[in-house]
Amino acid sequence: MSIAGGRLPRRRRAVPFENGRTDVLRASLLAAGPQSSLLYVVFTDGIAASQWAGYRRTGQMVSELFAVGSPGYQVLAPFTWLYTVLFTAFGVGVWTSVRGNRALRIAAGLLTAYGLWNIMGALFPLRLGDDTSVPMHIVATNIQLALMVAAMCFAAAGFHGRMRVYSIVSLAMSALMGMVAFMAAPGPNLVLGVGERISIGAFLLWVAVLATVLWKRPALGKRTTAAGSKEAAS
Repeated sequence: MSIAGGRLPRRRRAVPFENGRTDVLRASLLAAGPQSSLLYVVFTDGIAASQWAGYRRTGQMVSELFAVGSPGYQVLAPFTWLYTVLFTAFGVGVWTSVRGNRALRIAAGLLTAYGLWNIMGALFPLRLGDDTSVPMHIVATNIQLALMVAAMCFAAAGFHGRMRVYSIVSLAMSALMGMVAFMAAPGPNLVLGVGERISIGAFLLWVAVLATVLWKRPALGKRTTAAGSKEAAS
């Protein structure tokens, strides 16, 4: 699988107005990705953490902030739905930006599913002091992590050059630090708090970079020459 260069594929009877309107919509959908990443940081370690006296960002899990009964829950409960909408829109934006590239199309579908799966996290949240809420929360979280990892894997397969390398490095960093944080649980401790945030941050940054790459190259996808050969980009 490869991605085409900066040139648009030929279209029959292209209508400039319609194409321009489509590009604006696509750019708006892609922009929802970086917005979701930025707002995630602002609402969690910014707003919610500041409302919890004694909460240690370097030692405690982010998921504790989302737990029912935490001081920041009233802020993060509605934010979860906002994040779901933004990330799902981003997944759709990726889908519309990678015509003809099967691996990136699959990645886009997985990203959309990842966004929608946040609904399950909202339906099965952690509850402070209630151990019965832990099993379902772990199941929902693990499925979401699987969607995230799979999306990054297919994105790496669909790109060539620097974006492929960056996707692999981001995936490795996120997975490695996620496992380190998991082994350091339940905490609180420095490895848990910092490790989880590096893991999350690697993914959030990757989303922003992916959106930027696709926005700058409006016609990603396989391009077939008159002879039927594929034109690959670096």
